[in-house]
Amino acid sequence: MRPTKNKIFEKNEGASIRVELRDLSKAFGDVVANDGVSFHVESGEILGLVGENGAGKSTCMNMLFGHIEPDRGTILLNNEEVRFRSPKEAILAGIGMVHQHFMLAPALTAIEHLRLVASYKAGPVAHQDVRSRALQSMKSLGFDLELDEPVERLSVGKQQQLEILKVICQGARVIILDEPTAVLTPVEVAPFLERLRRLRDSGHAVILISHKLDEVLQVCGRIVVMRSGRIAGEFDGKLNGNEKTSQMSIETLANAMIGESGESLVRDAGAAPSESRQSNRFSGGIPALEIRDYHRPTGLKVHLSVHQGEIVGIAGVEGNGQADLFKAILRTVPGLRGESGSICVAGHEVVHLSPGEVRKAARIAVLPFDRRSEGLMLDADPASNLLLSGVTMKNHFMVPWEQLRQRAGNLFLKYGIQPAGWTGAVGSLSGGNQQKFLVARELEQDPALILAAHPTRGVDWRSSQKIHQALVAARAGGVGVLLVSSDLDELCALSDRILVMLRGRVVREFSKYPESGFDVAAIGLAMAGGGAS
Repeated sequence: MRPTKNKIFEKNEGASIRVELRDLSKAFGDVVANDGVSFHVESGEILGLVGENGAGKSTCMNMLFGHIEPDRGTILLNNEEVRFRSPKEAILAGIGMVHQHFMLAPALTAIEHLRLVASYKAGPVAHQDVRSRALQSMKSLGFDLELDEPVERLSVGKQQQLEILKVICQGARVIILDEPTAVLTPVEVAPFLERLRRLRDSGHAVILISHKLDEVLQVCGRIVVMRSGRIAGEFDGKLNGNEKTSQMSIETLANAMIGESGESLVRDAGAAPSESRQSNRFSGGIPALEIRDYHRPTGLKVHLSVHQGEIVGIAGVEGNGQADLFKAILRTVPGLRGESGSICVAGHEVVHLSPGEVRKAARIAVLPFDRRSEGLMLDADPASNLLLSGVTMKNHFMVPWEQLRQRAGNLFLKYGIQPAGWTGAVGSLSGGNQQKFLVARELEQDPALILAAHPTRGVDWRSSQKIHQALVAARAGGVGVLLVSSDLDELCALSDRILVMLRGRVVREFSKYPESGFDVAAIGLAMAGGGAS
């Protein structure tokens, strides 16, 4: 790519913009991440970018945003060739990116974040001007953000609003959104999609990366599908105004994504609980998890059980005690004065055990809330990460590296993790492939209980199917599963029972009706604090 002077829209942030990628290619060693990728986006449209994990979407956007330089190819900004050597140069050119993992300082308020980024391009800006501009943008987009609240007190949905406001305050005309609804609750998704439409109507160009094809179809006028680092198809959904063409369907997109006939997206909940429990491996009918009148001064107060061969779903807006519940079971926070009650996993009382003792004695597999900080060593290779699952070594002074590498390779093949045979740092894998590796590592440990938090967040739909099948297979083998998910469809498809948590307590329990399934409306009402307790 020929280096040229970047086109910077400092004086006319309302100007139209068109970004075109031509023949972008990038390889990391022998792995080709992007191979001749070409497409464009312009003001007043939402472009969908979809594909399976490892298809090359993130690499492509990281080249556009200046995180990495392409090996070959060209980026055109309003028909002028540009070369971004850093995200700063991309920002100065009017391109902003909201990452799946937010980049916020918990102790700073929302307005303090906006003041920092507002001065990024034009130098110091009067505080009142920043607030005025933020309020104007919030009104036009329908945001309801408390500007003077510290980030640590904001919900995940409002933190995302702040991230979008940040790039707007930086003067972004092109906004890249990486899996934006993955962190949202079901009730937050529809308002968010409406805000995307408002961004489009205000003249912004939006690139939406998502695995949720139904959401992409709702808001995107065009959709680009990537497969194995290449463009597998581009679909235009406009015909005679806003009418959708037959091209714009889940089946067509799925076919382009996987290169074969699109599979059914209906999630199979597997064997009925009564059937699966008949084959459980544990004698005496001991519950996989039993929590009796457990109270913690942090506000957690629960009483629940998970039977062998049962999946119990936990529904609730994030921040209502789900993470505290996992910490209490795993003992990853020290005991507090005033803690009371009992937590038994497969018959083992764990309240007085250390985290290591809990996982060893009770055989717990964990898919944590944050795979990056709690589940994986990102700088280490897959073989080293297997040690986190408690691999038993015959000689405590000798790590069986060859055996671990072989085992890691087998897991990559079995769970369809790309690229197969990967020996680099786990952090270099795509987010979805990191999650699949975590699932493979944990579920292959012959657990008695699985604690699964958002198991398919950031994972493409075909891989989601495989993870669901793995959980259902574990249930059929007699394993108890406690499943936390912000995807209500996922909870309803997999769970035998659903418990709703609100302010640290279980406020409702729902059973599945044989014919109609769960009462989704009632669950949603309970999540919002309505309905009988």
